[in-house]
Amino acid sequence: MSLSPAFATAGSKLQDTLRPKSLIKVLFFTLVVLLSAIESRAQNEGPESTSLVDENYSLKADREAFEELRKNIPANVKKENDEKAFMDGLLSDVSRTPSEVRGKFSSIVNKKRDLFNKDMTKAREQFGKIQKKERDEFTKDLADKRKAFAKNKSTSDERKEFYDEHESKRKDFYANQKEKRDEFEADMRDKRKNFDDYIRAKTDEFNQLHRDYTKRYEENKKALADQKKQAELKKKQQQQDLEKEYEAIRKQDPTILGPTGE
Repeated sequence: MSLSPAFATAGSKLQDTLRPKSLIKVLFFTLVVLLSAIESRAQNEGPESTSLVDENYSLKADREAFEELRKNIPANVKKENDEKAFMDGLLSDVSRTPSEVRGKFSSIVNKKRDLFNKDMTKAREQFGKIQKKERDEFTKDLADKRKAFAKNKSTSDERKEFYDEHESKRKDFYANQKEKRDEFEADMRDKRKNFDDYIRAKTDEFNQLHRDYTKRYEENKKALADQKKQAELKKKQQQQDLEKEYEAIRKQDPTILGPTGE
């Protein structure tokens, strides 16, 4: 049983109408799946995975130009991608010798270590200045209070009470400063350990990738040498063929041209 032309035309139009809607549904479903995957990964890794080191010392590629496109990606995922891009940038071009690649990595690590050491020194100096300022202000305050107390007549009991309280405040102040200094130094040791652990881990990662790079470099070097050898052989063969053609021409009897225009 055949369909009428009108019914067939209507069916064709209905299919044309449904196709875009079906495509939109597929695209929407795909987008939902991708967003769910990103959200699930972010939840599994936590809102902000604890990083061993500050961003300033991270071995990563400069990808600031992509920040607008990557603004909705979790920070820990972005950092992981940037560090991977850093390694890929070092080890993707097999035209550099393995020693050059290692030298580049070592140079970057040394710069990060120098930056870290400078920041640690700066933080320690800043902390020392803050504590010194606090001590100067505290010492001056106690001296002012002693002068003010000395101007007034007081009994021996009052003087004893005043100086006992004075000494108690002094001990509490310096005990508090020592506690802050101990906390600061403990934090500095943690940062130092985290930085050293991070650099050690990245160096181990680099060494493993560098072994693979060295293998690829040697294979590429051999391939280039083979190509050069083949090109030289081909050129030599072409020269030999050309010489054979000339030799054949030279062996032919010369053609003697008769006089013209008699």
